Amino acid sequence: MRQTNRGFAILHGGCIRDPRLLARLGLYASLTFILGATLFPSGSELPEFVGCLVCGARGLSDALVNVLLFLPFGAALAALGRTGRRSIFYGFALSCAIELSQTVIPGRDPSLGDVCFNTLGTAAGQWLAWLANRWLAPTPRAAARLSLLAAGAALLVFGLTAHLVQPSLPARDFSAWYTADLPELDWYHGRVLRTTLGPIAFSPNRLPDPDVVRRLLLAGAPLEIDAVAGRSVRGLAPLFVIVDEDDEEVFLVGPDRGDLVLRYRTRAARWRLDQPDLRLRHAFAHVASGDTLHIGVRHDNGGYCLSLNQVARCGLGYSVGSGWTLLYYPRHLPIWISTGLEIAWVAGIAFPFGLWARRRPETVLAAALLTAALLVLPFLTGLIRTPPHQIAGGGIGVLLGAGLHAWLRRRRPT
Repeated sequence: MRQTNRGFAILHGGCIRDPRLLARLGLYASLTFILGATLFPSGSELPEFVGCLVCGARGLSDALVNVLLFLPFGAALAALGRTGRRSIFYGFALSCAIELSQTVIPGRDPSLGDVCFNTLGTAAGQWLAWLANRWLAPTPRAAARLSLLAAGAALLVFGLTAHLVQPSLPARDFSAWYTADLPELDWYHGRVLRTTLGPIAFSPNRLPDPDVVRRLLLAGAPLEIDAVAGRSVRGLAPLFVIVDEDDEEVFLVGPDRGDLVLRYRTRAARWRLDQPDLRLRHAFAHVASGDTLHIGVRHDNGGYCLSLNQVARCGLGYSVGSGWTLLYYPRHLPIWISTGLEIAWVAGIAFPFGLWARRRPETVLAAALLTAALLVLPFLTGLIRTPPHQIAGGGIGVLLGAGLHAWLRRRRPT
């Protein structure tokens, strides 16, 4: 308890008359975010309570998000002096109340796993608060070593992102379908006329040699689809889809509202993380039912080129800032929000380096490592080149971390 209070005394440092005000604001903010993220309807059907711990195709990502969601809540309680089993019980009770409420909220998925991982997140927040004086005010030598550790962690996160977004196509039999009616997807009432993948042509509902198809897909062979457009859809709908013998999606091209979407099974899906996609935005915006469609998909310099008639864009792919999409990927976010999340993701990963950077050799090496993670790693792992806004996010994170360190140093008790 004393250790926690000393750590947060560094934060308060006398610039706020009530040293508990900042902690209260953090508690209110975390509660507002938790309730806003969990109690709004997200569909039209009433859910059923699920008794498993890691549930569904994206069970691991749900578990991680639930831990992160309650982590600030636990840390804020600790900053207010609420520590120990009772505070962890507060997180448990809040989660139980939310899950019970979700049983009558359309589109929500209450589960026992959510309660367990929310409680774990509360405990993790308490633990981080207990360590606050160690990671907020280390000695210069320890800080420099921590900066090197932070840069290594950034390299690990970006490298893991690159590994998880790579295609993972099963070696089992495939089937190809046109305008299929699949669970959880819309039905597109268009008509495919011709589909080719590299040198081979597809026939409706029948696939050429699966080994050849798998090899061509992994090699990034160009895919071309000629079709007649159907009426617009309100969600993702397959125009051309490849499924495995369990009727699970392997590769999909189709419309989603006004966008043309390419989605393929990734290694992340095998780990039950979320499934992001690549989009040619507004490609269907001026397409009417009955129009002729010519769709092209080809691999290009680590990314993809997507085209629909006269609309085309290259350089689409996953980057170091795409890691957040593996945890939670809402398909219809405006581009400015997704861009902001990419900036925030990279900034958050770079922030610890800025906090612990010191004028020591370890920090110089750490800076080189972080720079390589942002600029060199993509060329070695199949990610697209790091976009300028993500590089700026890294700089913002470093500056915020360094700014927090300077602020704490000025207000540290003597």
